[in-house]
Amino acid sequence: MAAMAAGDQAALFPFLDEFGDRLGGMVRAVFRSVHRHDLASDPNEVDYHVQTAALVLFDRAAGWDPDGALPWTWANRAIRAAIIDRIGHPSVELLEVDLDLRTPGGGAAAAAGAVADVDFDEMATTYPLVVLVVRAVRSVANERDAAVHLEYQAQKSMGDRQPAHPVGDMFDLTPANVRKIDQRVRAKLSALAASDPAFAALARVAWVEAC
Repeated sequence: MAAMAAGDQAALFPFLDEFGDRLGGMVRAVFRSVHRHDLASDPNEVDYHVQTAALVLFDRAAGWDPDGALPWTWANRAIRAAIIDRIGHPSVELLEVDLDLRTPGGGAAAAAGAVADVDFDEMATTYPLVVLVVRAVRSVANERDAAVHLEYQAQKSMGDRQPAHPVGDMFDLTPANVRKIDQRVRAKLSALAASDPAFAALARVAWVEAC
């Protein structure tokens, strides 16, 4: 990463030799998260987008902190965006009801055509409750755990029966670690909703209520 930060393009080759498998797992996870299992099972497509991921890291190498997250975890959002830009955005959007938000009466809203490629920050510009969710998650969790939790819940909203597996691939975590992080964040959100009136509306969010 230091060599790439200095602009040495030749450093990409040893980087890919050593970490290509890690990037490949992340690429396949992105494909699966948008239901492109055909691409996830195509070695040529995976290899091509591993190079895309490596180029994203090359372009951002100067900003990476060697004492922080692994490079592909640190640049997860940028890599994901670059891959989605190349394969095309899914044809349907995640609506507010797909977050399984509950009405004051307690009934869960029915899901309507969602995809797991979710940008919660973008959604927050439209849905006030999402603003509260994002603010709450980031107030009780560090950057990585917040991202893991939100991605895990997005996968669950799609009906993925094993959401911890693709999320683990994205963040270089085991499925067990993903589930523990999600459980820990949900517990903190539940406590926040119960103790702080400013966050009382979180009780409308099914995954907070479920703790």
